Amino acid sequence: MARGSLSRRLGERIAAAPVLKPYPGWVLGSGERRGIAARMRRLLWPYLREAFEVEWLEGLRLRLLPGNETSRAIFVTGRYEPNEFCVLDRVLQPGMTFVDAGANMGLYSLFAAGRVMPHGRVLALEPSRREFEILVGNVEANQLQNVRTLPVALSDRRGTAELLVAPLANAGHNTLGSFGYGTALERREAVPVERLDDIIRDEGIERVDMIKMDVEGAEMLALRGAAEVLRQFHPMLLLEVSDRTLRHQGSSSGEVLALLGSSGYRFYGFDPGSGLPRPLPANPDFDSVNVVALAGDAAPW
Repeated sequence: MARGSLSRRLGERIAAAPVLKPYPGWVLGSGERRGIAARMRRLLWPYLREAFEVEWLEGLRLRLLPGNETSRAIFVTGRYEPNEFCVLDRVLQPGMTFVDAGANMGLYSLFAAGRVMPHGRVLALEPSRREFEILVGNVEANQLQNVRTLPVALSDRRGTAELLVAPLANAGHNTLGSFGYGTALERREAVPVERLDDIIRDEGIERVDMIKMDVEGAEMLALRGAAEVLRQFHPMLLLEVSDRTLRHQGSSSGEVLALLGSSGYRFYGFDPGSGLPRPLPANPDFDSVNVVALAGDAAPW
């Protein structure tokens, strides 16, 4: 048996079972040394040389990529951003429209697609050619007819911009600004940028219920380009807030939260003691914090 085939089959057989429940204080790497099985999988991970598929949440199929940090977390522990996925589990309902800005390999898009069926829609936006190909592959592997994939980045204008593409290991760091974490540069790509307002109109989408936004510092530009969507639909938002990346694109967490606050949004972080949403504590300098923004008084969890 070829070494690559053995690597693939081994990865498929021993990957951790997927887990959907809160994980207090989760960060990338959490749980990877908890228990003999997890430690064994972490030790084995560097020796897996070929991409392989695993069964993920809700029976979805997911392609894991050797060397990629998100894939490693799922392989070793069965979890990735578990507290955020628990929020989606409680919020998403059939018929909703979910927008995934910065979709990367498509974890949020895949999960949302199953939850909003049969009549709901998912709009998955990913500008990097490499990640877009992986995203499309995951959508097609699951035969998800309600996911529309577009190779674009969000901004406050229509045009092109330069995307810095990180190595596959750190694919989540791709950015229109400068890397905020000392990430190596693999290449630069000219990518199309669009306003979300224009995309929603052009796609004929009549409702937007939730937006997940992980755009590595371009949040302010993306939100300015979504002014009409926010005004008309008041979608729930799940967005990463990180001053170290926002600064590279001329913005700050204070400006992002003020923009949303002026539209009536309230903010929640994830309680490190329970993993559940709680009112977001004030902080002048957020560092890679996922924030839930809600318009209105009722929290849906």
